[in-house]
Amino acid sequence: MNDSGATALPTDTPAPPIATRAVRTLALLGVGGLLLWLGSVSAQRIDGQHPDFEYFYKAGAWLAEHGTLDPGYDVVDGEITPRGRLDWYLPFVSRLMTLPGSLPFHVAGYLWLTINLVALLAVLVMLGRYVSGLPPQDWPVTQLLPVILMGAYWLWEFRLNQINVLTLLLIVGSFVCWLRGRPGTAGFWLGLAVLLKLTPALLVIWFALKRQFRTVGIALLTIVLAGPVADIAALGPDLAISANRTWLSNATTSGSHRGLILSQREMDWRNQGLGAVLSRWLHPTNYNTRFSNDPRHRAAYDQPEDRHLNVAELSRPAVARLTMIAVGISVLLLFWIARRPASQLTVWEIRLEWTLFVLAMLWLMPVMRRYHMVWALPALSVLATAVHYTPRRRTWRVLALACISLAAAAQFSMWSMRAEAMGLLLASVLVLALPVFTLLLTLRRDRNAWPLPYYAREHPAPAEAND
Repeated sequence: MNDSGATALPTDTPAPPIATRAVRTLALLGVGGLLLWLGSVSAQRIDGQHPDFEYFYKAGAWLAEHGTLDPGYDVVDGEITPRGRLDWYLPFVSRLMTLPGSLPFHVAGYLWLTINLVALLAVLVMLGRYVSGLPPQDWPVTQLLPVILMGAYWLWEFRLNQINVLTLLLIVGSFVCWLRGRPGTAGFWLGLAVLLKLTPALLVIWFALKRQFRTVGIALLTIVLAGPVADIAALGPDLAISANRTWLSNATTSGSHRGLILSQREMDWRNQGLGAVLSRWLHPTNYNTRFSNDPRHRAAYDQPEDRHLNVAELSRPAVARLTMIAVGISVLLLFWIARRPASQLTVWEIRLEWTLFVLAMLWLMPVMRRYHMVWALPALSVLATAVHYTPRRRTWRVLALACISLAAAAQFSMWSMRAEAMGLLLASVLVLALPVFTLLLTLRRDRNAWPLPYYAREHPAPAEAND
């Protein structure tokens, strides 16, 4: 019985075969081995007290000890040593880190590592059981290959003990809760994701386009109450307002695509943001190592020689205009493809739309680095399922396999500073979006043109008729 607002799916699609217990056990061991490997890599960095976790830890430690936000320096033997801090993050993140910040560094590091490992495992379980459309009990089998294909990105995520896997958990958890008919819980998790990273706000817009206003309302309420309101309670009105104003300036003005291009900040080879990539191609931009956000690394690692790869010499304002045009076109295309409410779509149309918006989070980020690419995991998971159900000689299957292969191969560009500066990681986001977009258009033209997965019918998206 389908009591949701999603369009009914075909009922003649046979159930896919279930993996044998031996295969499932081997896959589960593979997942466990992957988690052990990532944990060992992360543990080595914790023992050395390396960034990026250092920034998160010290932000929480300073707030816990002084009741103010981290000023970005250490006091060693009575001398002040400037270092990096969380300029890109809302005060919510510093408040979140006060618990780890109240512990010794190594204890906090291993606590954070445990949280990240559990978060990755939970993401794999949810993708395999509720999003992929394959047999739920086979989640280790169906998710092992997608996560392995992104091994280099997971390596960097755990090497730096970053916050992106936790963000991905909240994003996927929000979607799964919504699919299972819990719109309020979905909004709550999504609101927390936005407080960790601004880019998941794009998914709030997607839920609005789906006319899921209960989810949107709870998400916005969570953002306001757990964000600015809680900031005022914890930091006091003056500090909270000042901190949020500073963040807003960094996020929307100086830290925007345009702001970074005009100031030539964050233009080095590590940044895969659209504006940075276009600036390196169209303007004589130095892509050599420049640690703009940490004076210690700037003094130790910045290289004096300039390196360029530009094929044109446009002015900075011209590159900024072209970037904003590309961003505008991308956003309009996203809104056009997602214009229909959830009640008019099949579950697989909904999944493909959501996947596109998650990829768009990467495409639209002004500062996008290697570890952010872990957010492409849902796209690989969904595409792997679609390939599984597509007849072998179908053109789309060939396209999807080619795009998956190219996206995985883009990781090899990280062996070369120049190759990575070219923006191959950013290009891989577009490459992954291509088969998702074409399949979605195919379903829009003819919903019977592609054999929809049997297990897609188990968790249809809820309707909110009253909205």
